Amino acid sequence: MNILLVGEFSGVHMTLAQTLKDDGHNVVIVSDGDSYKNFSRDITITAQKRKGKLAALARMFLDVTGTKGLITYFKHKKVIAGLKGYDVVQIINTVPLDCFGSIASYLFIRNLKKNNKKLFLCALGDDYRWVKACLLNRFKYSALSNLTVKTLHKYIYSLKYVYGLFFKKLHMYVEKQCDGIIPGLIEYAIAYEGVDKVTPIIPLPLPRKIFDEANSMDVNVHASSSKITIFHGWQVGREFKKGNFILDEAVKRILQSNLAERIDYQIVKSVPFDEYITRIKSADIFLDQTYSYDRGMNAIFGMAYSSVVFSGFEYEKEQHIGISAEPDVDLVEKELIRIIDNPVLMETIKKNARDFALKRHNPENVMHNYLHIWQDYSFNGSQSH
Repeated sequence: MNILLVGEFSGVHMTLAQTLKDDGHNVVIVSDGDSYKNFSRDITITAQKRKGKLAALARMFLDVTGTKGLITYFKHKKVIAGLKGYDVVQIINTVPLDCFGSIASYLFIRNLKKNNKKLFLCALGDDYRWVKACLLNRFKYSALSNLTVKTLHKYIYSLKYVYGLFFKKLHMYVEKQCDGIIPGLIEYAIAYEGVDKVTPIIPLPLPRKIFDEANSMDVNVHASSSKITIFHGWQVGREFKKGNFILDEAVKRILQSNLAERIDYQIVKSVPFDEYITRIKSADIFLDQTYSYDRGMNAIFGMAYSSVVFSGFEYEKEQHIGISAEPDVDLVEKELIRIIDNPVLMETIKKNARDFALKRHNPENVMHNYLHIWQDYSFNGSQSH
C-alpha cells in the first residue's frame, strides 16, 4: 500500500512508518517533528517562530482567530499539491500541523481528501471532542481539571478547539469527510461516544529499538540497587495538566518519614531523549501523571523497562500492571508506601507491566491493527464483509 501519515504525536507516526516500511509498504510522513521533539519525517512543513512576548501574543491571536499559518500554507502549496495518489492518508488530530490554524488546516485536509483514496483521523492530542468532553466533566478528572480564571492563560491552546473561530466547523468537516476515526487512548473513545465512524482503540506503538531492548532485558535489572529509585518525569510547563505538583508533594511527605533512607528520588526535566530513556531504565517506580484515564508514551516506556508506573490505570486497577494515580496527594502517598513496603508486590507489578507493555504496544501488532481498519472500513465508516 501507498500510505501518507500526516502530523505527529509522541513518535506514533514515526514508529508506525518504520514498521510499515519493514512490512513492504511505501510510506511518507509529513510533519513538523512534533515541536522540540524533532521526530524524523520525510517532508517538513513548519513555520519559523520569532522569539519574544509580542511574537507569542501575535501567534496566539492568529491561532484563536483561525488565521494562523495561511502564509505558510500558500508558501508550501506546491508541496501540498504533490501529496496525491495514496491509498490511505492518516492525519493525527484535525489540526495535524501546528503551524496551521483552522482555516489553513481546512484547506490542507480538503486537498488531501480530494487527491487520495481514503482519509482517516487518528484521535490524539487536543481536539474539539476531547476538550468539550473535559469541559462538560465527562471525566471525573482530566487535564483541564485545574482550569480557573487564574490559570486560564495556561489553557488557551486547548480552549481554542472549542471557542476559537472555525475550529468546531473544521472538526465537523473532518468527521464528515473521513472514512474512520481511530481513538489512540481511552479518553478519546469516551469523548467520541455516539459519533459515526469511530473504530476500536488502537494502542500507541513502542519504537522498535526500545521494544527489542526492553524485550531482552532482565526483569530483575534493578534488584542490585540498595535503594528504591523513584523517577519523576516532569514536563515543564504542563504541571497543571499532568499533576507533577501532586506527585512531588506525595514523595516529599515520604522523604520526611522513616522511609526516606530507602529512597533515591530523581526529578528529570528537559533532558535529551537518549538520556531520558537511560534514566528510565534504572527506575523502580516511575511517576508519570495524575489527570489521565490512560497512558501516554512516557508511561509505556516505563512499563516496558519494568518500572512500577503511577499513571492512568482507571480501567485496569485490578490487573496489577501499574498504579492508578488519581489527583489526590493522600492517595498517591498511600500507594507509594504500599509499594515501598512490599517488595514482592513491587516485583510482581514490574513483571506484569513489562509483559503487558510488550504485548499491547508491540509495534507489529499495532501496525496490523491499523492495516485491518484501513482496509476493512468502507467510506460510510462501517466494516465491509
